[in-house]
Amino acid sequence: MPFGNVNVDYAPCKSVGALKASADYMLGQKKEQIESGVRKTSEGLYTALGCNRDNFANGILVTRKLNGKSYSKHKANTILAHKMSISFHPLDNVDHKTAFEIAQDFAEHFIHSKGYEVLFAVHTDTDHIHVHFLISNCNMETGKSYRRSQHDLYEMSEYFGKKCLEHGFTNSVREGFYNHDMSRQKDKLTFGEAQMKKRGAESFKDELREVIRIEITDPNNRTFDDVIRSLKEHYNVECRVAGNTVSYRHPQYLDKNGKSVSVRGSRLGDLYTRKGIEYELTKKYREYSTAGTFRAVGERDETESRGTSDGRGQVPDRTAARNSRQDVRGLDGFYERYADRAAEDERESAAAVGHPGAVSSKRKKRCR
Repeated sequence: MPFGNVNVDYAPCKSVGALKASADYMLGQKKEQIESGVRKTSEGLYTALGCNRDNFANGILVTRKLNGKSYSKHKANTILAHKMSISFHPLDNVDHKTAFEIAQDFAEHFIHSKGYEVLFAVHTDTDHIHVHFLISNCNMETGKSYRRSQHDLYEMSEYFGKKCLEHGFTNSVREGFYNHDMSRQKDKLTFGEAQMKKRGAESFKDELREVIRIEITDPNNRTFDDVIRSLKEHYNVECRVAGNTVSYRHPQYLDKNGKSVSVRGSRLGDLYTRKGIEYELTKKYREYSTAGTFRAVGERDETESRGTSDGRGQVPDRTAARNSRQDVRGLDGFYERYADRAAEDERESAAAVGHPGAVSSKRKKRCR
């Protein structure tokens, strides 16, 4: 499946000044651009859908007023517009007109057809042709804010990739979906979790995050399946995997009806999804490989193998794995804390439950 390069890693416009500056930058109308003679785009390579292309900022501000959406410099978190871009590989020698046509089709399909004004411009000042989009955060008909989910981004990248292949731009696509730097992702906290963290308290989601990180760091876990299996064996955390979606069930946290609560990895943070775990495992083994602690898979005994494997790549030998596990056990005291909890819970609930609950839930109030 081909995927094109759709970049959404931009800060949104949260003030009128930032909105106008972004529009001017896209069109090459900033003072410093004009003075330096930089030409970002040209006539026929930029336009707007839903409003005037040369007065985009004022146009979407009027739309906000008509829909009762207030904005003020005193409301720092009010998002007025979102940014996005698509880019082509230099080796494809994409001409500006074709890039504009693809961008116009893309904007109509994913933005304007859903009721949002959008300004876009083909930039011609670099070797790789790319297109910038500025998207109003207010729907023209309903006033609702613009939303772009992970699934939407996947569809955008897939759609753009197909368009590239239709024009023969084979260098501008990749086989795998990619969107952002996983190493920069942070834990996703609800308001309640954030308040608990301020008080120094820990939610059941924090406990899940901690044990998942422990198993990812464990050098004995080579694959995603290894991590899932170890979570059950070591912490009694049940995991349900459906395609690329993974959910975790805390062994002792129950809802008000007494039922076990499951939480998707995406709600814990991107690093706790299947993609995030596989990314961390790849990065871990790359670091081990650089340190010279690996040997070929075929050199180890069959009895050492854990989980499923395709027989490719390298894995740490027994000595390195044992030493690394000791390092994991000392990681902020996580291992000892949960080992103690497991032993205590097993003693207290063995008769009633029949199995250990490794991740403890001692607080009366938990944040979901």
